[in-house]
Amino acid sequence: MQVIHNQVHDIFALSRNKFYVRLWVQKGLVRSVTLIFSDRYDLDVQKVKMDFYMNVGSFEVYTAHVQNKTPRFAYKFLIELLDGSFKIFNQFGLAEQEENLYFDAFQFPYANEADIFEKPSFAEGLVVYEIFPDRFKRGKKEVHSKKLFDWDYCSWDVPGSEVFLGGDFAGIKEKIEYFKALGINAIYLTPIFKSLSSHRYNVDDYFDVDPLLGTKEEFKELVDSLHENGIRIILDMVFNHTGVGFFAFQDVIKNGENSKYYSWYNIKSLPVDIQKGNYETFAINVKSMPRINTSNKEVQDFFLEVLKYWLLEFDVDGFRFDVANELDKNFIRRIRRELKAIKKDILLIGEVMHRSENFLMGDMFDGVMNYFSWEVFARYLMGKYNAEDASRILADYRLKFNPVLFSCQLNLIGSHDTERVLTRLGNKKLAMLAAVYNLTYQGIPMIYYGDEIGMEGGHDPDCRRGMIWEEEKHDREIFNLYRRLIDLKKTSSALNSDNVREFSIDDVLCFERKSESEVVYILFNPRKSLQKVRLWSEFIVDREIEFFSTQQKIKNHSCYIEVELSPESCEIVIVK
Repeated sequence: MQVIHNQVHDIFALSRNKFYVRLWVQKGLVRSVTLIFSDRYDLDVQKVKMDFYMNVGSFEVYTAHVQNKTPRFAYKFLIELLDGSFKIFNQFGLAEQEENLYFDAFQFPYANEADIFEKPSFAEGLVVYEIFPDRFKRGKKEVHSKKLFDWDYCSWDVPGSEVFLGGDFAGIKEKIEYFKALGINAIYLTPIFKSLSSHRYNVDDYFDVDPLLGTKEEFKELVDSLHENGIRIILDMVFNHTGVGFFAFQDVIKNGENSKYYSWYNIKSLPVDIQKGNYETFAINVKSMPRINTSNKEVQDFFLEVLKYWLLEFDVDGFRFDVANELDKNFIRRIRRELKAIKKDILLIGEVMHRSENFLMGDMFDGVMNYFSWEVFARYLMGKYNAEDASRILADYRLKFNPVLFSCQLNLIGSHDTERVLTRLGNKKLAMLAAVYNLTYQGIPMIYYGDEIGMEGGHDPDCRRGMIWEEEKHDREIFNLYRRLIDLKKTSSALNSDNVREFSIDDVLCFERKSESEVVYILFNPRKSLQKVRLWSEFIVDREIEFFSTQQKIKNHSCYIEVELSPESCEIVIVK
């Protein structure tokens, strides 16, 4: 019999005395699992029957939330098999009986403050809207120092970074009522700092805004106006690399090894030559972005001053860190310690485009951009995964995390780095299913500007077209779906809980979201044939049920409901 309990992924301190524990047991062999626990020095044990949580592949997962007497937690598992026999599972594996209760038990030695992850208080119900400032809205009318292309320019025969459309802070401020009508309550701005490019990921001055966007005074006015309207703001910080105009890199160009900033960069040969790119860069020889050494304490000190400046002077609510998985991990931990000491509720998000378990242990980021889960769901939509495989991969990944921490993952279906969702899926109905996933799966949903009106765009830079403001060009069906989903996300206790379950019925992928007062089921049918499914649940007996698609409400008296899903559709079943 296979039994798994990973002390990194399967036990978490929720408070000093409260613990969340998971156990994975081979499917079809077990009648019950009991958690036996105590203070690691006081062997007066308590027992709690664990709840069957869900099936994941060939395993059954059991969970328990337990209140211990102290922050010291020793525990083991008593497994009752179907034949009536019992096995003990402890840190040495399966046993008929224990040799030594103290040494055999799993140990969570002490729940220190650093072990307890607390998400920012405003994370619940948060819906983030990503804005690429140059492409969002041109507010100012005066002549700019750079040539501005026509707003609907999209031929991209000029390198995308050299195309400026002139979006600015004034334009964003003008659209606060649009944000409110849509329902979003946070915006994430890609870099706003002084730079030679329109994307501004090659920063020349971290303490100043790009003059094409406006002034620092105008940025402060924007932040204040957003806050007055209940909208938070997240800034994009680029600490993996700088621009070639950054003062430290310019000093290295001028003084070579004699520069006090020489150790800030990885210089391959001298003299530094921007045309040759004889230095370590972002990605593969991106000469305009020399990679900076974030293991260097002076570099860390400088960037921490940058963060504290924008936090204290402008009262921003969060930071997103570009290329976060290449930053020094001790630097990330230092960022967390020092910023949370200033503003406990600051939201820290990392850009990690792959699996992110080692960045989400509670000591670095609050969350990452959840590209991984989206990629699984996208492949399901496109027929590359069936529902069973998709549910298994999604669940297996999610169950590598503290459930509270996973709720701070930034869910997305597109960004400034990817094809737009409508272009990638090539199908409006599937793009609408993606929107439902984005706003109902566990985490903080992030909407890339324009996706809510049906904008298209291929890979970078085509995904960064100017926002379409002519309402007659908006897809109202998509917009209205987003608006309804956002309202549901903000008001549903179930959609903001940490209790999630993925499962499949035939080739229908399903999510269960549950709180104490509400259960929400989300059922997806991306295929071209009608699907009729029977949803069995103990939670739907004698409860009021609302169907999101029709807003029909019924009183259900049985332990199942039948749901008919037309081709390329979904249903949200709300149980109260």
